[in-house]
Amino acid sequence: MRAFIGFDFSKQLKDHLANIQNVLKQNTERGTWVNPSNFHLTLKFLGEIDHRQVDSIDLVLRKLSLNSLPITVSLQSLGYFNKSDDEYRVLWLGLDGQIEKINKIYKELEENMHYIGFEKENRKFSPHITLGRKIKTDVDFNLLEEMVNPYLGIEFVLDNLVLMKSEVVMRNRVYTPIKSYKFSNKNDNHR
Repeated sequence: MRAFIGFDFSKQLKDHLANIQNVLKQNTERGTWVNPSNFHLTLKFLGEIDHRQVDSIDLVLRKLSLNSLPITVSLQSLGYFNKSDDEYRVLWLGLDGQIEKINKIYKELEENMHYIGFEKENRKFSPHITLGRKIKTDVDFNLLEEMVNPYLGIEFVLDNLVLMKSEVVMRNRVYTPIKSYKFSNKNDNHR
């Protein structure tokens, strides 16, 4: 099965992200938009894994979650990866706040996953929330940013680490949690 590790979001945050996405949809010609139920923050793409590997991954994520406190971040900015003509390969939202804590978890995850047989990522880690891919628009990016700005600044907590299965069901990408790991609270370190 195809899988990745990331932070899952509350329904309330997913609804807010869908509102931002709708503003963008109204100002673009076409694109492939992330289904709001699939919004997340990817930490590590694993590719194809088998059921035997799930136990090893489970041990890594369980330990990581028991030793981690919730992370507070906010939606900071609209960004993109690779623009060609009027098409953005990926439109995303950047984060502000306790980014160093996300980076620390990412590095620890990379080391531990490498130890159990997964290749390390070569690209620089840049925490973001993908909104859509192959988005075509003739609207200037600065205008898109202005339209999204009123929705930014909202603060939220990352505390739900998930091993997620990714599959195509009836031509739609569907993410299904295989296992979830809630981060410890300061007052509750013995979960």
